Amino acid sequence: MKFLFPYMARWKAVNWTRYHQLFTRLARMGHDVYVLQPPASTDVRETNFQEIEVDLPEKLHLIDVDVNQALWRRTVPFNKLFKKGYYSFCCRRAVKKIVAEHEIDVLFLYNIPQYPLLNLCKCFKIFDYADDYREMLKHELGRFSNRLTLDIADFFIHSMISKVDLTLSVSHALADLIRHETAAVEVVPNGAEEDDFRLNEAEAPQIDCSKPVIGFVGSFEYFIDFDLIINTAQKMPEVTFLMVGSGRDFSMVKAEAEKRQLKNMIFTGAVPHSKIGYYIKEMDICLNVFKLIPVSHNACPLKLFEYLIMKKPVISNRLIEVEKINQDFIFFADTPEEMVQSINMVLANNTLAQEYAQRGYKITMKEYTWKNIIIKFLDLLGQYMQK
Repeated sequence: MKFLFPYMARWKAVNWTRYHQLFTRLARMGHDVYVLQPPASTDVRETNFQEIEVDLPEKLHLIDVDVNQALWRRTVPFNKLFKKGYYSFCCRRAVKKIVAEHEIDVLFLYNIPQYPLLNLCKCFKIFDYADDYREMLKHELGRFSNRLTLDIADFFIHSMISKVDLTLSVSHALADLIRHETAAVEVVPNGAEEDDFRLNEAEAPQIDCSKPVIGFVGSFEYFIDFDLIINTAQKMPEVTFLMVGSGRDFSMVKAEAEKRQLKNMIFTGAVPHSKIGYYIKEMDICLNVFKLIPVSHNACPLKLFEYLIMKKPVISNRLIEVEKINQDFIFFADTPEEMVQSINMVLANNTLAQEYAQRGYKITMKEYTWKNIIIKFLDLLGQYMQK
């Protein structure tokens, strides 16, 4: 089968997404995957544009989309939104060309700016509802957000859902928002794969931190509750907090920790996905903490399954989708006081911590491996393409 995936970031980036997992595995299985990507960006804060060397499967083809370079390099108001919209507009010609030349079977879309790509071909079309795009737009617009712009966003989301052949949702919470609009919505969650975390000690990076270690892996973005982590770290100077990742809020979070003179917080910066396992291995407890906002409640966090597949106890705050996922293998805390109490309880009860970790590992291996997710995806695709 041949897939066309217009991606809105650089493929060989530090940030390893749901789409890297899906399409890399599809290519390894023998499917042709054509990935469109924008030019490099000068915004180094964006982990989606911080490039690294990555080995690609033979059947995964990267194609740079032509844009006006002067316009692309320019910084404008709402720069991120503008670049996504402009790039998607430039994708139109590339989509038409690739569909015609390679007889594409499936066009896979996943964001509002890709709406203009819907009517360019007659192949099978998928819309992947992977984030709460309305709420994300609201954040990006900030004080310029208003009812009209959000209604327009809703219009495009609903129009995409109505025009595609199949809508996927990353979470049950997101699916519930649109299930009344279409019968063709299926939940295909995120997950993890144990093979990605088989570690070679000869390649292990130097990680120097005193025990116990409470760890966080992920993007330094607005939806993560860094206040909760920092306030907890301040209350627990005897515990190391290992912060793995980067993003637009990285400098701000690190500066706040330095301002409070928190010597127990270690910031690694951006880490390639292939190295994340080495850091998780050092963690005694892993944190899955988001701000309690719609974007977070509707998310299906990749990091959660990566923690679980490495048999680590996890503390999360109470998020709608995470509570749906939980089968008595997650500890919960919403405030610094609750977090301190939960950390102390887990550290003092190794048997209970390991029971939770083992239960989380077993359920992840049964329900949330990428291998099983790909099988489910292909089964769904076969069913809907026959209709």
